[in-house]
Amino acid sequence: MNSEHPAYPNPTITEAVCDIRFRLSSEKEWRPSFPGELFKHIQNEYPEMEPVLEMGLQFEFGPLGAGTKFVPQRQKVRFKHDTRPLILQLAEDSLSISTLSPYQGWETMRHDVLAAWQRVEEVLQPEEINRIGLRYINRINKETAQERPSAWFVANDYISAGFLRSEPGFLLREEIHLDAENILIITLGDNLPDAGAEHGAIIIDIDRIFERAVSPGQEVLMQEMERLHTDVWRVFSSAQGEKLATLLNRRPQ
Repeated sequence: MNSEHPAYPNPTITEAVCDIRFRLSSEKEWRPSFPGELFKHIQNEYPEMEPVLEMGLQFEFGPLGAGTKFVPQRQKVRFKHDTRPLILQLAEDSLSISTLSPYQGWETMRHDVLAAWQRVEEVLQPEEINRIGLRYINRINKETAQERPSAWFVANDYISAGFLRSEPGFLLREEIHLDAENILIITLGDNLPDAGAEHGAIIIDIDRIFERAVSPGQEVLMQEMERLHTDVWRVFSSAQGEKLATLLNRRPQ
């Protein structure tokens, strides 16, 4: 186990996503055939390819108050890994790499991202990367319906002691602009009971974003990913209470 970024025996991560936004050169504009060309390069590992329409939430304000509705945004193509819970999604200006539970650790995810980006580089030949996001979504099943967030978390620079004392129904969302190029978004909320969580669950979603035009090369991408991952880890580890630490370190029977 790496002492700086441990690979826990029982991770609570339900999804980890690296989102890479890029710009193509004016000499090589986006073509609808690009996803098919990428598929030829990766089909041994990702044998499933399907188009998907990304949906977004639109806020509306009217005489009856505020509301939301889903609106279509843009077309993507999804590639599913043959044997692992790994998904690539390609759009004309972005690539996202999602790993679902069970999370296999940062070294594995980093390798998956760099390998996927190398293939995209070969096919699309992007001129620059202009945004990198690294997002981790953790889900902790509650042991009782009345459990407060303080049962699992401790206060840190971003999560207050007052919030942690909240009764069920709590929701915290913070968007911190660390500087002109770096953003940290933290969401901590109470999730309703479902088939997998009799008493509901607590979701902690940490999204670290870097926005600046950089070289599309592997070395730059790896350096920025490491930096973003370190920041995500610091937020999560500093908020980790004793009960959560015990859960993370629990080994399968």
